[in-house]
Amino acid sequence: MSWYKTGTINVTNGSNTVIGYNTKWTNPLIGVCSGQMLILQTQNTIEIYEIASIQSDTQLTLAKAYSGTSKTGITYEIPTSPKVSIESLALRVSEMLNYYQIQLDAWQSILTGDGEVTLTAPDGRVVTIRSQLSISNELVKLVEQSQGFAQSARESATTATNASVLAQTCSDSAKSYSDSASSSATASRNSAQQSSNIANAAKVSENNAKTSEQNAAKSADEAKKSALSLDTSNFVKKSAEKSQHIDGLLDVKFLTEQDQRVYSPNNKPTADDIGAVPAIREVLAESPIYRVAAHVVIRDMIGDQRLMPFRRNELPFGWYFRNGDNFLLSSPQGQALNKLSVNYKNDHKITIKTINGQQYINLPTAFSGGRGCFERAVDGEKRQVGSIETDAIRNITGYTSMYSYNTRDSGDSGAFRRVAVARNAVGGANPVQNTVLDNFWFDASLQVPTANENRPINIGMTPVIYLGV
Repeated sequence: MSWYKTGTINVTNGSNTVIGYNTKWTNPLIGVCSGQMLILQTQNTIEIYEIASIQSDTQLTLAKAYSGTSKTGITYEIPTSPKVSIESLALRVSEMLNYYQIQLDAWQSILTGDGEVTLTAPDGRVVTIRSQLSISNELVKLVEQSQGFAQSARESATTATNASVLAQTCSDSAKSYSDSASSSATASRNSAQQSSNIANAAKVSENNAKTSEQNAAKSADEAKKSALSLDTSNFVKKSAEKSQHIDGLLDVKFLTEQDQRVYSPNNKPTADDIGAVPAIREVLAESPIYRVAAHVVIRDMIGDQRLMPFRRNELPFGWYFRNGDNFLLSSPQGQALNKLSVNYKNDHKITIKTINGQQYINLPTAFSGGRGCFERAVDGEKRQVGSIETDAIRNITGYTSMYSYNTRDSGDSGAFRRVAVARNAVGGANPVQNTVLDNFWFDASLQVPTANENRPINIGMTPVIYLGV
């Protein structure tokens, strides 16, 4: 498989556009096209996105918006061939790794086993060959018994050593790079052929022994020395530890990636490993709580009502705008509301009603007449949770009126204003002309800020309820 990873890229949260630097995405020789994967790896996390289209050498569009944190100057990888789906690619990689695991097991048997070993070549042919150890033992026996041609035996030993080195190289390549798998398979087939040639050479050596009797003694000595000089450290050996077998089993307690501990379901971190407080999870009133020693840490409880500093469309998961909206009774939100106690539903006017032939249940509301309500403590006796009091102020009363002679400057102040009305005096033995009636008018806005409601200074918050779904 070919991978294109030249240059770096910038990605932005919520955007489909990817900007490249020093990239050549439209080069037809590279093979980057729509439908392929864009693979990002940052801080031990792998992110995979589908490429929808290529605009230029330095710009492409993703099939869906990037959901991660915005990043600049990061590395990437695009598998350019074969053009298959992610599922097919994963299946092929799995089949390839399984095939090479079988090849590695076979090579282990070739190098350390005794007797014949059956190999499956990349073209599907089944080849049965003798193990390396068996061949070496047979060669020594043939040389001792027939005092065969020493030069052929020495060449056979050299060929066997080369085959061992080649096998080790193939094993390392198979583990390190999946793209070198084809080369390793070819090397395996060649090694099998070489092993077969070795066996044929041994037979030829046996025939040649009849015509090389004069050199037999010397050849036998040289062959023994050659066999004893073989460096067995080049052979793959099994470890005595079960957790380190060559069959692929690993001790997960010692897995690391870039010098960092790797955890798994069978190798979970402890609280001390990650610097957390050890807690035990329990469920109380269908809501999770966590116990730390003798202390209880209560998580968000179903029905919890608060004021939050988030807009209604940006609330955390499980929280809902407390505005009386209706949910289907069968929905997760409806089921959570219906599980609340009878008193809770009565106090907050949560009822089940039928709308268009379907049952609905409503959220509580923090509004009355379109106005948000202030929240106030209750005693639970005279006033219960959920009861609403309309706005009011303490009563202020007062009135004054007096007669005076002729119009004069008023002495009013504050919220009072004098309104003089001229008229004739009424009654009395000696009426006085042009007397003045003084009326006083009260207006609180002359002294304090006023509005169409009673309120203290306040800051806006979103009233919410927690349903946990």
